Amino acid sequence: MRRGHESRLPGGGPFHGRRAWRLAPGAVALFLVAARGPEAAGGSGSAPNFTIQDLHGHTLSLERLLHRGPVLLDFWATWCRPCVESLPELESWHRRYGPRGLTVIGISVDGPRNFAKVAPFAASRGIDYPIAIDQDGRLQQLYQVLAFPTAFLIDTSGAIVRVRMAYRPGEGAAFEKLLRTRVPDSSGAGRDSLAPAGSGARADTAGSGSGGH
Repeated sequence: MRRGHESRLPGGGPFHGRRAWRLAPGAVALFLVAARGPEAAGGSGSAPNFTIQDLHGHTLSLERLLHRGPVLLDFWATWCRPCVESLPELESWHRRYGPRGLTVIGISVDGPRNFAKVAPFAASRGIDYPIAIDQDGRLQQLYQVLAFPTAFLIDTSGAIVRVRMAYRPGEGAAFEKLLRTRVPDSSGAGRDSLAPAGSGARADTAGSGSGGH
């Protein structure tokens, strides 16, 4: 088993893990519930609705966005190395599948000291998809996010069809394959062609590891 790199938490302490930031060991029980599936984040795999403003002041409503197509909701932070490593992949999906209906949203979990840094940080990395800051932690609680990055793929029925926790380079092919089945091709085929809403979702934790701070 390949050992992940060592990083440092915002407070300065070391973190040993496999490209994921985690909460303290006391949160492990809750994390295992989330890892088994997103049922706890809305019941029967349903995505909790939310409304939030992005960095440019535009209102993002999940309910309204789902009328356009599926939504990929990514929880990340500027201080989280694996989060930052995943940004180019997310941007490529935004550019490739955005015209076909996919909406990628980045939810920054940065603390108050970093609020002003998020916009220039994203711009410096060429991120064009909308970014919002979860200033009060409400969305993290709503979706029970306990590791970063965590991405939720939500289909047009509002069902969470995949949860990806952590990130390792080269492991995005399977996730992208699922994306292609959820957005229509030029003929309009392909959207929501998998299991119907309420059938549950699969949590992808291949890149996860244990750790704490």
